[in-house]
Amino acid sequence: MVEEKKLFTRKATGLVREIGFFTAIIIVLCNVIGLGWQKRVFQSSGWAPLPAKEFFLGIHPMAMAFILAGIVIVLSIFCFAMLAAAMPKSGGGYVHITRILSPYWGYIAGWFEYFSIAVSFGMIAVAVMEAIMIFGGLAGLSTDVGSVGLFFIGVVIVAIFCAVAALGTKQAGRFLQVMFIVPATITVLVYLLFIIASPAAMEYGFKLHWGHTAAEYTRQALASGMAEAKAPSYWAAVFTSIIAAYWAYIGYAASTFVAGEVKEANKTLPRTMFIAGGIIVLVYVSINLLLSAAGGSIGKVGDWSLLQAVAYLRFGGGDYGSLPSVGAWMPTFAYMQANGMGMGWFAWLIIIFAAFWVANDIPPFILTSSRIIFAMAFDRVLPDWLAAVNERWHSPVNAVVFTGAVALIGCASEAGNFSAGQPWYLGHGIELIFGTGVAATDLWDGVFFTLMALAAFYFPIKKPDVFAKAPFKYSKGTVQLIAALAILGNLWFDYIFLTDAHGFGLPGSLGSIDGAFPFLFSIALLVIWTIVYYYYRGKSKTTGVDYQTIYQEIPPD
Repeated sequence: MVEEKKLFTRKATGLVREIGFFTAIIIVLCNVIGLGWQKRVFQSSGWAPLPAKEFFLGIHPMAMAFILAGIVIVLSIFCFAMLAAAMPKSGGGYVHITRILSPYWGYIAGWFEYFSIAVSFGMIAVAVMEAIMIFGGLAGLSTDVGSVGLFFIGVVIVAIFCAVAALGTKQAGRFLQVMFIVPATITVLVYLLFIIASPAAMEYGFKLHWGHTAAEYTRQALASGMAEAKAPSYWAAVFTSIIAAYWAYIGYAASTFVAGEVKEANKTLPRTMFIAGGIIVLVYVSINLLLSAAGGSIGKVGDWSLLQAVAYLRFGGGDYGSLPSVGAWMPTFAYMQANGMGMGWFAWLIIIFAAFWVANDIPPFILTSSRIIFAMAFDRVLPDWLAAVNERWHSPVNAVVFTGAVALIGCASEAGNFSAGQPWYLGHGIELIFGTGVAATDLWDGVFFTLMALAAFYFPIKKPDVFAKAPFKYSKGTVQLIAALAILGNLWFDYIFLTDAHGFGLPGSLGSIDGAFPFLFSIALLVIWTIVYYYYRGKSKTTGVDYQTIYQEIPPD
């Protein structure tokens, strides 16, 4: 009994395996397919404009970026699936990295990933209302609530979803299934609209709603410098698009964080991860190909079209002039086709489509992030009360509430509550961190995923006994080869985040406090978490907690 107190907080986590096969798949799908896929093609086209005649095999640079990034994602999925099958514990990568690589680096990586997800939870909560505001205009619905209104709506959404998550994975799973089925059904209609899209219907629907021809926007974009901003080459545009592609793929390992609550996780997780990952890559590539074909069929002026024009006017520094703005969103272009076919009512479905695909990110966010903080507390490197589990709902309620509080940072950032005119120390720093071209959260994700791939590489060496018994594995050489490729791919992503002008832009951004703030903030978090880690390590000498033994063992169920 004395020895038990020196290890984990208790001999069992108190969590129950209630997540089934279908829910495990949609946890990943909903976590990944959200806000990003609706606008990534426009972001990349705005950053690096390129006429369609220069597309390699007719493939838009964003679609090619999704293909290349998708290869790295699949390699990484292999790493996560193998480790999750061998050690199916709640907390996911935090557990794997601490047990294979290093307790300290696992702790730091866990915190980075936790903060990334928890803050994004708040940002997405506000983005739900933003989606309604954006697409409500297509249906003539006026919904502008201002930044303060956005913040408070975000807080309400955070509270609602925290309450659902506190009821446990069974209730949260049922809720998530409904939130997935509704937009997924509308997605089928969106695909059909793009498949049957014709230049005549697209042009008619566009002019009917905006009162101008598509070509007027292309000429305006050209007058604003679109041709001069053209990417040096197709592949240069692709590499710029990689950063947008990675944003959209984040969350592919969501189910591994709740592995301790998945039924027959050692068999279920690998299958569900590869199925979900395959669906995501297919959806991302196909929708971008269809969108680029439909949007590129109208507004043609020379080698340019409406798709590139809207992207450049929104994300490339162009100016709409006297023209009404056009939403640089995939649903907007689906609406053009529907409107041209006399289906103006489809605008109401677009609101549901956009808002639900954003909102259904939230249940996986709160489930995954709360389990990271729970796992740390269960290992005694955070206060024990964060590892408490409600006996009725089998849910780590305190960890859920704690995560909801952290999410308020994201709410404030996304709502734009801090004026750009303020100095960073009066609050503007929050927007400098999360409102940059690439949010700091993406670098944090990159650190975590790189260390996970590294853990997979060393898994056969550091844990040969566990590796030998793992239900999902290949030979040591095959595992290490795939893990090595995943490491290189993730390091490539990390390099892009740090150096690209649409990321941290290092080293150039270090020349000003505003430019350097996101990076410096990340360093500050690293220092703070290091102090906390060593505080608890030092505390172990007086409490008798044997940290060395804890991190040699795999947590109990």
